[in-house]
Amino acid sequence: MSTAQTLPLDNETNPVLTDTREPVRMDVIEQIAAMAEGTERPALIWGNTDRATVAAEALWIFARRVGLDGRGDDAFTAVQDLIANLMHLCDQEEITCGEETFASLVNLAEMHYLAELDENIGL
Repeated sequence: MSTAQTLPLDNETNPVLTDTREPVRMDVIEQIAAMAEGTERPALIWGNTDRATVAAEALWIFARRVGLDGRGDDAFTAVQDLIANLMHLCDQEEITCGEETFASLVNLAEMHYLAELDENIGL
């Protein structure tokens, strides 16, 4: 990750007011997804970079399918649309229903994400 894409380390700085980063464009996602080409199937996951590469590959396939793969398209929109479409899938096929809501699925995913972050930094 480039330093232009990391938040300031100063906890007193408000990133909302000082963050001047450009949105991540889909051409960056395409480059990351290309790193997965020719790799083993299923993917070998050795850490968070591998996890991000697999996610970029999935996002890139989705973006191409729905026409969000232009150089001017931003990744935020593609991620947002993918999540919305996953919500439709979960609702339609009753992957999530009753107490097992999409929000609870996202909460579980966040717990996995945080555990993997801790694992990566040795906590």
